Amino acid sequence: MGRLSIAEPIAAVRTPEELYELLDPDVMWYSTEVDSHCTCNDKDEAVACIERSLAAGLTGRFDVLREHDDVVVVRPVLDPPRDFNLCMLLRFRDGLIVEMRDFVSPQAAYAYAGLGDGGGGET
Repeated sequence: MGRLSIAEPIAAVRTPEELYELLDPDVMWYSTEVDSHCTCNDKDEAVACIERSLAAGLTGRFDVLREHDDVVVVRPVLDPPRDFNLCMLLRFRDGLIVEMRDFVSPQAAYAYAGLGDGGGGET
């Protein structure tokens, strides 16, 4: 029997509640800026940030770009669309997301994760 992909649960997320179930209580979410005012320090703060976006009318899903070991790089597909090319690195431990980190490009996320430029395979 093959190993399940760590990207499968995140690719299957269709509701905010499904995402919340994947968040570790101590998850850290870092913005593209090195700004402590834009960092979520636990699940409650991450959920509150997502809820603010939902209240403002923003919804979306994730397209998986690449996965390797405990890391998945995704591109949020937002509705209404935004005029930036944000992507996120999600680090899993024991089936839960323990780190969320925003990047300005997939290449920046790949470099942070030690995956090179992303030119190779997706796993």
